[in-house]
Amino acid sequence: KLRQARQSHDTGEAMAMATLLPLWKHGRAPELFRFAGGLGVGVRLQVTAAIPHPPPQASALAAVVAAGLPPREPHTRAMTHLASQVSLELPHVVERSMATKAARDPERPKKPASPWIRYLAEFRQQRKDLHHKDVMKVAAGEWKTMQDSKKTQWTQPYETEKANYEKAFKEYAESGKLEAWKRDPAKPKRPLTPFLEFTGEFRQKNAALKVTEATKQASSAWKLLTPDQKAPYEKRFEEATKKYKVEMEEYKSSGKEAAWKEKKGLTAKEELKQKELEKKQKARELKAAKKAKEAAQKAKAKELKAKKKEAEAAKKAKKKEMEAAKKAKKAEMAKAKKLKAQEAKAAKAAKAKVSTTQASVSA
Repeated sequence: KLRQARQSHDTGEAMAMATLLPLWKHGRAPELFRFAGGLGVGVRLQVTAAIPHPPPQASALAAVVAAGLPPREPHTRAMTHLASQVSLELPHVVERSMATKAARDPERPKKPASPWIRYLAEFRQQRKDLHHKDVMKVAAGEWKTMQDSKKTQWTQPYETEKANYEKAFKEYAESGKLEAWKRDPAKPKRPLTPFLEFTGEFRQKNAALKVTEATKQASSAWKLLTPDQKAPYEKRFEEATKKYKVEMEEYKSSGKEAAWKEKKGLTAKEELKQKELEKKQKARELKAAKKAKEAAQKAKAKELKAKKKEAEAAKKAKKKEMEAAKKAKKAEMAKAKKLKAQEAKAAKAAKAKVSTTQASVSA
């Protein structure tokens, strides 16, 4: 939302969303969405003016709205409104799943809308002539000055629904569903460490001590134990750990863990862990790709070097062959020349001999 506001150059909305961003980051978003849900929208939260000092004022406004009280006058400069028509039919509170990705137990009772939210919903319907930014200011002013006797038409239904909600929530919690939603009952529990087991025993023996004092004394007592005295605790922990690992493998392989996670949805911690794992996996893939690219480049360079070396060797061999051929040709030519000279000499000698013979015959 903040990025969209910045891209559209909507300065007022950008500053306002920057104001609400700390609430979102620090887990206060459900309060804002509870306010949005009370108005029957829960779709798009808009802010028409920026708050001068964001975090303190925004936190105070969210806390006041969550408590079902009208905002104080100084906070009415930054008006929150919702871009949608509001029905007089009171809606349910927006589920926490809008703020985090963890799903909400559908069997968990829902809190009723506060008297202020009920009044504001009706006020919006009755005063459609007012601009969005003026609705909260005027409604808050009238609510502050309204007598308690006139507020009963909103407080009485709220008190009735609140009593029903508290009763239903108590039954829901006592039934074990609240704890069962927080943690899968079928999931094996980690065994207590040797120190924690010893601390539990120490607290039972010293029930009169406060938890902090008992833990402190148990820590001191544990440090004074000899290795032989600690051995039984460590042995039990080792055996319990082996059993826990086997049970966890069975729990995961049975598909119960996957079914639970699909039903519950990712918690903020699990989502962060998953993102970190994905980030690490991506980093590993990039590293592997880089390594493979470098290896390919090295192999290519090595191949080119081998080809170059082969080409140089072939060039040298060819040059050597040409030099040998040239030398052989030169030797052959020298031999032929020598042979020709010998033949010429022999022919000359034979001619001279013939001439001498003829001269002798003539004489």
